[in-house]
Amino acid sequence: MMDLYEPLLERDEPAIRSAIRDFRRTRTSEELFNAIAHFAVLAFAPSQHSKHAMIACVSAWDVREDAGDRWDDLLTECAIYAAASRQPWSEPPITTPPALEPGQRGGIGELREAVATGDRLRGERWLAHRLRDRNLSRDFFTVATDDFEDLGHKLIVAVNAWRLSQMFPAYPTLRTAIWEMTSYRGDARSPVTGDLIERMIASRGEIESAHALFVLDAALQTGDAEIMKRVGPALAGHDRQKPVHTRFETYRLARDCGACLKSFAVAKRLGDARIIAAAKDNLQHAPSLEDFSFA
Repeated sequence: MMDLYEPLLERDEPAIRSAIRDFRRTRTSEELFNAIAHFAVLAFAPSQHSKHAMIACVSAWDVREDAGDRWDDLLTECAIYAAASRQPWSEPPITTPPALEPGQRGGIGELREAVATGDRLRGERWLAHRLRDRNLSRDFFTVATDDFEDLGHKLIVAVNAWRLSQMFPAYPTLRTAIWEMTSYRGDARSPVTGDLIERMIASRGEIESAHALFVLDAALQTGDAEIMKRVGPALAGHDRQKPVHTRFETYRLARDCGACLKSFAVAKRLGDARIIAAAKDNLQHAPSLEDFSFA
């Protein structure tokens, strides 16, 4: 595996492409996805590009059938994005839970206190204490919807981390969402109002309108009616559920923080191909975000 990870750590794009070709000579595309997504989890930081690199991996999984024989190309772009977005000051990957303090609290109030004080280690201890609790998701997602600062990324990251935790070791994967939750506090108002698909189309895929839709999509993926109530009213017409069949073309994901890729996955779930058209419009005409560090 280090033959694949070494060029990722060095941010050497030609070497990354070569390592992926070598990897695929003896392993499957699914194994390649696992390796790249796991790297994105371990390299996570609550910066814009880093968290979107992890989210992009989940979206790449969702559109694997649409990508067809170009899925390896898409996974390569995910690898390049994850490698480039890894912070130079990045700490070594934390894969094991921290030691619990005597009398460790595990209620939802403990996680809320960790968020309120920006205490990541306190949040990580809470996660370690609750990790095998079958009710973990309820409190995990509830705290992620306590505020919607940064376009609702706390919930978006939490849902994507939860999905990846079904494939990888749970603690280091779910820890990414704890890090996101404890990194900032802000506006408690949900961006989910009105018909979000129509708003995104009218704005030609503008980033804030797209992310309002992504927040709703994240809430729907929790399958939790209480989370939906916290996020906002149900999307008008979200039950369209028309099959969406379209071929995904790879691009430099940092150009729009993977928003167009995510729009493909969201469009499939909500059944409206117009979401994809709007995202492509934004990708083509909006300024590229590739040169912004967003640390």
